[in-house]
Amino acid sequence: MRVSLPAVEAPLAWTSRARYRVRQFFQGLVARVEPHELALATQALPPEAAALFLRLPVDVQRHSLNVLAAVHERGFYNADLDAAALLHDAGKLAADEAGVRLGPWLRGPLVLLEAFAPARLYSIARDDPARGRRYAVYVYLEHPRLGAERAQQAGCSDLTCRLIRHHQDDPALTGGGESQRRLLVALQAADDSC
Repeated sequence: MRVSLPAVEAPLAWTSRARYRVRQFFQGLVARVEPHELALATQALPPEAAALFLRLPVDVQRHSLNVLAAVHERGFYNADLDAAALLHDAGKLAADEAGVRLGPWLRGPLVLLEAFAPARLYSIARDDPARGRRYAVYVYLEHPRLGAERAQQAGCSDLTCRLIRHHQDDPALTGGGESQRRLLVALQAADDSC
């Protein structure tokens, strides 16, 4: 299965996004999570979803905890949004399970390729775990959908799963009511800031 190419971003938007991702790369290299933070995360999730969170690599856990904190700093306290903040990148586990770690060393080049040559990135993605790094590219591009499916299997609410599935989509195009769009915008703003 090939992934469809999204609309091309304006140069200013992709350079800003690339800078953000470079910063995120360096933060991921030194990421740490304290035991009390793990306890906080697991208390906010259904038991199977907590187990899913604990399987995430430390850099992804750190990012997810930062997103949760940013959501709260923006004044949003909602159990479904909290779960989505913690699990929005859970789909990236698919690459790890296929033996290709989608860590900072691989995500960094993918982010730059997405910013400067998105058509090339989409052309190499393959929905076949045996394809190694090409599968990792597919997971990178499809992680919102893959994460939503995992969250659903782990007992998360429909709203949590919708927020995860659409965390990189234009809120105006995702359906749902105004309340869901507000939560999605809050998740996206927090994710973009961390």
